[in-house]
Order: sequence, then structure tokens, then C-alpha cells
Amino acid sequence: MKLFIVKFLAFYLACLACTTLQSSFGLSPILSAAFVGFIGTFYHFSSWIEKKGIHAIIYAGSFAGMCSPEYLSGHEQMVFISLVGSSLYLISKPYLNGFGGKLGTIAFVSSLLLVLSRTIW
Repeated sequence: MKLFIVKFLAFYLACLACTTLQSSFGLSPILSAAFVGFIGTFYHFSSWIEKKGIHAIIYAGSFAGMCSPEYLSGHEQMVFISLVGSSLYLISKPYLNGFGGKLGTIAFVSSLLLVLSRTIW
């Protein structure tokens, strides 16, 4: 449970940072995600968190933050996309080794489920 909370918070904060850079500072989604990923890579976390692969989930969260502000407009949507994204990451980790598209796929599926949930409601 502690691992899920750490992964969820990292995904959420990366998604929030990417969205904030787009909406408040006018950066493109690509530059926003690149900046969040770059800062997240070089930030030093505690040794327990470093061993859990926090950098990968930060990248996935920044990719999800590239979603259109039309769909990712409030904290409820960010919590939803972060719950889905961090869950998918933890579920797929034992089966998909390496990065080869896994992080982008997780962000895409999370964003797709957000868009579909908004069209259903």
C-alpha cells in the first residue's frame, strides 16, 4: 500500500506540473513533459524511493499531463488519471520489463479512460 501511495503521488505531481506549465506558462505539451521529466530525473529522492523506480512513474505522469486541458481541467480528473496510471504501472511492472513504450502506453490508456468516462457521464 505504501508503494502505491508513493507511485500515485509521483504520477499526480508530475501530471499536475506538466499541466500547470502548459496552462500558466504557455509551454507546449511536449516541452512541459520534457521539463518535468528532466527535473524528475535529476531530483534526488530517499534511497527507499530511488530503489522503487520513481523516475519511470514521473515520466508516465508527465506524459499523461500532456492531455488536453479540456479533459484534464480539474483535480478530480487528475486524481482519476493518476489512480488509473499508477495502478496500470504497478500491474504491468512484473510483465513488461524495460521502458520500450510502456510509459507512453500507460499514459495513453489512462487519458483514453478519462476521455471515455467524460463522454459517458
